[in-house]
Amino acid sequence: TSCRRTSRRGRRKCCGKEKADLERSRGNRYAGQLRVTAARERKTDMKAVYYIGDAKAEIRDIPIPEPKGDEYLIHIDACGICGSDVEGLLGKTGRRIPPMIQGHECAGTIVKAPAGGKLAEGTTVAVFPKYFCGECPMCKAGKVNICPNAKFLGVMDFDGAMTEYICAKEQYLIPYKGCTADIAAMVEPAAVSYNSIAKISDAEMAAAENILLIGAGTIGLLALLWLKYRGAKRVIVSDAADFRLDLARKLGADETVNPTACGDFRETIARLTDGKMCDISVEAVGISPTAASSIEALRPAGVAVWIGNAAKMVSVNMQYIVTQEITVKGNYTYSYEAFCETLRLLAEKAIDVAPVISAHMPLTEGDKAFDMLTHNEGGKLIKIILEN
Repeated sequence: TSCRRTSRRGRRKCCGKEKADLERSRGNRYAGQLRVTAARERKTDMKAVYYIGDAKAEIRDIPIPEPKGDEYLIHIDACGICGSDVEGLLGKTGRRIPPMIQGHECAGTIVKAPAGGKLAEGTTVAVFPKYFCGECPMCKAGKVNICPNAKFLGVMDFDGAMTEYICAKEQYLIPYKGCTADIAAMVEPAAVSYNSIAKISDAEMAAAENILLIGAGTIGLLALLWLKYRGAKRVIVSDAADFRLDLARKLGADETVNPTACGDFRETIARLTDGKMCDISVEAVGISPTAASSIEALRPAGVAVWIGNAAKMVSVNMQYIVTQEITVKGNYTYSYEAFCETLRLLAEKAIDVAPVISAHMPLTEGDKAFDMLTHNEGGKLIKIILEN
């Protein structure tokens, strides 16, 4: 896929995106008006990126969904490809059942509102991708992220947002202004990182001399931005890809470590911290070696925050956790409140997530985007945004 490599914001953009570029320059309001008008022309079919099994994706034409009852019809303006989507395509997680449409990092425009709906046609919205029930004990306790009755966009056999239109109820739609659709679509991974870093108290953050962040993929790099936003004094980033370490330094990392090239990892951390080790570690990979490193790099009574969720089982030094009174805090996605707060902060440009976006591609090249990500030599692609 050939791409133009320069733009006003320095982002890599794909050929054939002149219309999308024009819409960004004129703002979401004008783009929203265009999409409502187009929807009223009553096009009946739409494009969708289908996961069909055997590590393959294909573009299909399918009917535009018809909203039922209190549902809204949303034109998907931007949808990010998550690392879990790539792992799902490769059949590694068992959480994607083909044939199905993936995609949960999305923002769009309301093109059809139900009778009595509070949101108007043309409103730009981010979609809260976990369709929680609102009635179970977890939901009533504010933990909608672990609602046992929820359906997650683009997970298992529940079709997601790598398509032109989806239907959603009002409670899952969060209006936004002040940023473009690609940035609004980044709210989902940014909210995961925001909620994770929120597990660190203000007192813990203020006292921490050294924080270790393991993993410089999308979630890890966004966690780095939130750590710096929260005032972290010194952040050491570890990743096996030098390209990603370079990007981490540009985003504010104070030190970087490649664990495949540094020799003994614990000794390296000891050297970088003058023997003090780290007060806090953030693990954003989710496999045994990185989970173990997040523990062994800590000082006694240190705190580890685990975000990574790749392997079902990991092996760590249990005796060190117990005898040194290490605290391990797990984080799964985000609360509804954290999602909304993250969207507000992105719109206010509290952090700049644009450098994490590697490429913008049209939805109709979604199959090519997956191929690029599954052959991601050197880890040079972080986030691809599919646009309509």
